[in-house]
Amino acid sequence: MPNVQLHMDDDLQGLLIPQRQTPLLLPVSTVIEILGYREIMDAESGAGWLLGRFSWRNLTLPLISMERLLGVEREETRGRKRIIVVHVFSDRLDAPFVGIEATGMPRMVKLNEENLATVEGEEWPADWPVSHKVRVQEVEALIPDLDRLGELVADL
Repeated sequence: MPNVQLHMDDDLQGLLIPQRQTPLLLPVSTVIEILGYREIMDAESGAGWLLGRFSWRNLTLPLISMERLLGVEREETRGRKRIIVVHVFSDRLDAPFVGIEATGMPRMVKLNEENLATVEGEEWPADWPVSHKVRVQEVEALIPDLDRLGELVADL
């Protein structure tokens, strides 16, 4: 399996964000804060993947279900859900942050040329907010395209 080209001297740190099916992998540098689940306003309004909005640091941010966005039906999960506040890249948003729903506590993973490889043969629509499917430490994960995710939120 070919390795993802990291071009680095040192290991990078990533966070595996639990989802019901395939976890997400984000660079630590894009994760601003991990929150306990909190009150959601405007729940179930707008796009099916927009779960509502929540308050964070005097801002109101959208809460996104990546699984719904990728076509996975949302079910109630047991355990302690989290909100992962990430920095997205869109100059069209009032604040360049969104919350991503997680089904549990993310875990830190070391990313290097030995333990990170692209999963070949995965095809998805060009407008999906996923840049790669990878295998990291024997776990398959999706790497979100944060540019695309920011644009999807801005288009609402």
